[in-house]
Amino acid sequence: MQVSEVMHKGVNTVQIHDSIKKVAALMKREDIGAVPVYKNERPVGFVTDRDIVVSCVASGHPVDDPISHAMTREIFSIHEGDDLNMATQLMRENQISRLLVVNESEQPVGMITIQDITKFSSDINLTNEVLTDIKR
Repeated sequence: MQVSEVMHKGVNTVQIHDSIKKVAALMKREDIGAVPVYKNERPVGFVTDRDIVVSCVASGHPVDDPISHAMTREIFSIHEGDDLNMATQLMRENQISRLLVVNESEQPVGMITIQDITKFSSDINLTNEVLTDIKR
């Protein structure tokens, strides 16, 4: 099975200088928990709603500060035509629960989460192993 068969199509992105408030408002409006952070056309990080709370709100950052204060500088992506097993392997190795999905031109086209994979996996043992590895 390919990543494109399981992923959420479409992806919201934000720019590195967007404010924490702007990104949080986007997450609320779109009912999403994570977005890739770009500098112009290049991905430079990833931010989750939890990152905003833990890295910014709890630390007292003003909401007008740039999202770069909250983002993780690593971003993991996978191609839409890649095998689903490659996605689970990337998640396991990097202890992450979501990946940015890109096309052949490296443009963002969607997201895939461990929950997406769980819905389509017939191997319950594999799903449990992946979750255990991610949550270590």
